Amino acid sequence: MKVLALGGAGDMGRMAVAVLLDSPSVTSVTVADINSELINIFVEMVDSPKLSPVQIDITDKKKLIDLISSHDVVINTVGPFFKFEIPILEAVIEAKKPFLDICDDWKPTLDALEFDEKAKEAGITAVIGIGASPGITNIMGVYACSKLDEVDELITAWGMDIDIKAGKKPKYYIKPEKLKKKLGKSERKPNAALMHLLYETIEKIPIYKDGKMIEIEPLTEVEPFDLPGYKSMYACIIGHPEPITLPRTIKAKSVSNVMYIGETATEATRKYSQKIKDKELTIEEATLALAKEYAELTESAFKDKSILEQYVGGPPTLSVLAIGKKDGKRKKVGIALGREPFGEMAGVTSVPLGIATIMLIEGKITQKGVLTPEEAFKDNPMEFFDKLAPYCGKNLTGKDVLIDREEDL
Repeated sequence: MKVLALGGAGDMGRMAVAVLLDSPSVTSVTVADINSELINIFVEMVDSPKLSPVQIDITDKKKLIDLISSHDVVINTVGPFFKFEIPILEAVIEAKKPFLDICDDWKPTLDALEFDEKAKEAGITAVIGIGASPGITNIMGVYACSKLDEVDELITAWGMDIDIKAGKKPKYYIKPEKLKKKLGKSERKPNAALMHLLYETIEKIPIYKDGKMIEIEPLTEVEPFDLPGYKSMYACIIGHPEPITLPRTIKAKSVSNVMYIGETATEATRKYSQKIKDKELTIEEATLALAKEYAELTESAFKDKSILEQYVGGPPTLSVLAIGKKDGKRKKVGIALGREPFGEMAGVTSVPLGIATIMLIEGKITQKGVLTPEEAFKDNPMEFFDKLAPYCGKNLTGKDVLIDREEDL
């Protein structure tokens, strides 16, 4: 199968490409980007006969459709998704090619779901948001809820784990610092993940509460996140696709997405979010400033034990809580990813994208239309984690990488 990787030379894309190049089911990968220097150097560094570059401006719809049409499957890591999700989805539907991405913005997710019938008419599968959160969290949510007869509340969550165990670097993965050194220049560009975080804090966000969708202020403080077996963490609501997609698959009364990065880091996020709202800073300027403050906070944390204590003993980076009933008794089920792929954010985000792409190629995902991660893997979530496990450590299975704890209430 010939795979087209839109944005495949970027920080997230390189990891997905590394996963795909290692699969015998993938015969070739074309890395597409507007930056010809970047993709040419990346392809040269990887040095795989399967990999080739192509320069394209994805806003040129005709050229994009022509390029998509010459491939069997398309993956997309081009952000921001509020700008590019729908134009790219429209192009793959017109070209009638299967599609997967890591969209983590709730607004374009809602828009993408409106294309379900068009995707079905085109006879294609389009899996959106198959990254870390959304992605891993959604599938863990399915698994957690399968352990209950009734679900009152489902919370997907992500935070900061200072001591997570990770797997080995994939053979074809190029580290960011190596690529920057080869390019011979270092641009001071805003971190895409932090920009996304701030973007999700400047307008009201949707959550599913008592059987209906409501809007609340982002960064609203909630009850501490209490994953069984771990220290309770300061938490706040953050905008993400999980609360708008999971109720379509799981019968839960309430679904929300929370962030636990510590009270100090959360206050810094609030500060720069407000500066954007007050038009004191652009989102790009605020992202650069927040990244600097986060770095200073991290440095201080290893010098000041009172700061470090906010994180020691807290849950892993990705986790979910399902609260409800089992055999008539109130229970809390906590599921977390106890081992991660190599590459930090790139690993937990784009290894799932690569795995899901291979599973689609191998006929493991057959449903047509626009699918969320929980829809794609609702029948056998553990199959996904069994595929993820080898990237988290040698001789591991899905059961080995998931922390699975229950507690009576």
